[in-house]
Amino acid sequence: MHIFSFFKQNTNTQAGFSLIELMVTISIAVIVTGAVIINYTSFNSTTLLQSQAFELALDIKEAQSFGVSVQSSGTAFREAYGIYVDLDANEYQLFQDDTSSGVDLRYDSGEEIGDTHALDSRFQISQICVKVASAGSPSCNKRQLSMAFNRPDFDTNYAYTANASPSNLANVGIILDYVEIYIQSTADASFERVVTVYPSGQVSLN
Repeated sequence: MHIFSFFKQNTNTQAGFSLIELMVTISIAVIVTGAVIINYTSFNSTTLLQSQAFELALDIKEAQSFGVSVQSSGTAFREAYGIYVDLDANEYQLFQDDTSSGVDLRYDSGEEIGDTHALDSRFQISQICVKVASAGSPSCNKRQLSMAFNRPDFDTNYAYTANASPSNLANVGIILDYVEIYIQSTADASFERVVTVYPSGQVSLN
């Protein structure tokens, strides 16, 4: 009887996880899952920000291409084309310089071409900086920027203002080293890309 009871008791014994082991396993799974989600979100935000900045850089190059080639709107040929950037509205616009009132190589109301390019709501134009050749550091208080390109060269014609109205844009008769357009994540200011446009017409993305 005793031997039978012993074998019967051992037969019913089952191995498994204790409550502590189960809690430790779940905790490790939660930590690993959280790390993966955080890294994926960070990677996704960085990729989207890079794409947004790259799109702006490409549109500037497109305006430059239009300005130095034969492009037309109606019966107008070989006019200046450019990009107008509005920090306050968080958008930019392709434009064609209207020669009917004289060529000023800057954006004026009514010169828009196509739709306005509004930035994704997750990103913003945080700064527009202008580096004057004679200045030690760039001035980053600009709110409106116009960059025009005119045949036959690739050079950038700048106009900018620290005011909110594009009517205050003014061409500056001094040499610039470059202008910078900062695009930043609205959720995390550490996520930032800079589109730099040089007088030679070169456009870089950092």
